Amino acid sequence: MERDSKGLAIVVKSERIRENDRMLTLFSLPLGIIKAISYGARKSIKCVRAPLYTEGVFSLSLSRGGNWSLKDIDVISTHGYLLEDLEKNMAAVLFSEMIISGKDATAELYTLYTSAIDLLEFYDSESVVISFIAHYMRLSGLSGDYQSCPVCSRSYGDDEIIGFSDVEGVAVCSECDTMSGSLILPPNARRFIARTLSLGIKDSMELRISAEQRHRIFRYMLRSLSLSFPGRLESLEHGIWELQ
Repeated sequence: MERDSKGLAIVVKSERIRENDRMLTLFSLPLGIIKAISYGARKSIKCVRAPLYTEGVFSLSLSRGGNWSLKDIDVISTHGYLLEDLEKNMAAVLFSEMIISGKDATAELYTLYTSAIDLLEFYDSESVVISFIAHYMRLSGLSGDYQSCPVCSRSYGDDEIIGFSDVEGVAVCSECDTMSGSLILPPNARRFIARTLSLGIKDSMELRISAEQRHRIFRYMLRSLSLSFPGRLESLEHGIWELQ
């Protein structure tokens, strides 16, 4: 017997399979990270379409073989603006890859992901990327709070420059630094990230910082992510951002 499911979800990846069908990777609130086939997605104007980054209430059917298929969708947003800007699209690709690779599917991460996708329409991609990475890593237990060293637990001084441990994969005090100061975070930048974490991702967009400082923090977050994330992120290896 087939089993139906209906609930809020967003398409985080879309791949063509066969001539007219697509395999969708969905971040679904009721089901987690799943794959669902969209039959005839390229063939008929009457078929149900769910382009990449489409969010809505998805109606799915589970076959005897254990495969989900898309039956219907009540669309909330297609986030079409992501296809009009290379950097915003690259940011969305990174967010999706982190969600898929991380395999966490909590309601908090769903809200973080969909909020970040929405914010890309109105804010510069660097600000959204900084906040998404900081909040994702914190929610996933992969970073500290940028207020104290996660290795020795010592609170940072107001004007302290912190380093990084490539053993633990986190920002640390200078005494716990295992990279000989090659990845450091100045006091103002550290306080900015700590403040970002104290706010929700939407509220953090209102924090004021110079474009130059924002870009430095952006590059730091990408480089630290490459050392911290437990899985491979192809968007960092082959994307548009140079990490060196």
